[in-house]
Amino acid sequence: MNHDPQLHKSSIAIVGDSDTVIGFRLGGIKETNTVKDSEEAKKVIKDLTDQGFSIIITTEKIGDEIRDFIDKTTKTRTIPIIVEIPDKTGPIERVTDPLRELVRRAIGIETVK
Repeated sequence: MNHDPQLHKSSIAIVGDSDTVIGFRLGGIKETNTVKDSEEAKKVIKDLTDQGFSIIITTEKIGDEIRDFIDKTTKTRTIPIIVEIPDKTGPIERVTDPLRELVRRAIGIETVK
């Protein structure tokens, strides 16, 4: 991996379990990272952020496990945008939706459910 932040502008990276990562790799995403636990996920996301990736996709399960880390990372900067998607078990029912919160922060508009 090249650590030049300018090289990865507008790049997408995936951080997740092996099934999620394989699906995105088959879809043509080159920067895929399989992680086994939340500590590894934090390290990988920090590295991707330092490299200048603009979008980091992870699973809802990982997002819930490292919520404080994600909030700290995204509230102090506009990039990366960290998007959480369901894994193979399906979506997680939540009181607040991280994607809705992302849209509200990005454009200042509350979306209706």
